[in-house]
Amino acid sequence: MSKQAPLTWLRSFEAAARNASFTQAAMELNITQAAVSKQIKGLETQLNCQLFKRHAHGLSLTEQGRRYWLDTRDLVRQLDSVTNQFFARQVSNRVNLRCNISYSSLVLCPQLAEFRRMHPDISIEISHDIWEPGVSSHNAHLVIGYGMVDKKQEKSSTVRFLDNQLFPVVASHLSDEAISQLPLIHVSGYYREWDWWLEQAAESELPSALVDAIASQRRNKGKQDWSVDNSLIAYQLAKQGLGIALGRQLLVKDLLADGSLRQFAAAPAIVGPEGFYIYRSELGEQYRASLLLFDYLTGQAGLPADNEPQELQGA
Repeated sequence: MSKQAPLTWLRSFEAAARNASFTQAAMELNITQAAVSKQIKGLETQLNCQLFKRHAHGLSLTEQGRRYWLDTRDLVRQLDSVTNQFFARQVSNRVNLRCNISYSSLVLCPQLAEFRRMHPDISIEISHDIWEPGVSSHNAHLVIGYGMVDKKQEKSSTVRFLDNQLFPVVASHLSDEAISQLPLIHVSGYYREWDWWLEQAAESELPSALVDAIASQRRNKGKQDWSVDNSLIAYQLAKQGLGIALGRQLLVKDLLADGSLRQFAAAPAIVGPEGFYIYRSELGEQYRASLLLFDYLTGQAGLPADNEPQELQGA
């Protein structure tokens, strides 16, 4: 017969000795009082000695029980410490990232392959939702969104990305004649869209195909225009030759590079007041993994890396 006592017996003994009660030990371990009593009896049989003196209103350790408890107490604490450290490492190596869905698909995902090669031990959980600048989501370490970022936010934990230029884009295969008959594609939720861009641009200097398309849109009061709720769908419609979308530099640069879309040569690229930003929550500032991802993403955007705090969980 093995002389090694099961770990569950040792835990029950340590809790019962510390609380001087089988009932309190059972509540702490989330088992029944009868289970604790049975495990203690099994341990006493295994050790061939009595560990507790049973009284009418409680327990007390025998001398042998006291010596055994002093040894097992430290072992149980050490085991608990090792287990807690293991779970802490798992949590600290997971980054919860809440992201604008178009940015996630067109910009973020292509960037993550290199980050994964650099940090294979860090896992990333990505979620998508609608939010306002600087407002963190529950349990999110990092937030990437689109909107206004004021000076106060920039001085805190919100960093605005560069390349916030807006310009019309169409499918590369379309002729000027085909473009002149296209409707506009609108993305709801943006504060600055087609109406704002046309106010900033000098219409007399726009390419004739775009001018004709805008004139047609005004004549029919936009009845043929598309309306979608994210840029990802807008650019897919534009790629199919179904309309003219307003491109945002960060989102369309790869689509321009691979020839899926093209920019009008004579149409101006206008810098808008809103832009993509990355926000680091108070929770995110506590973990090395989220800071590594934050610095990597800001570096990919051409921004300087942030200074890392000296004491971080998971460091």
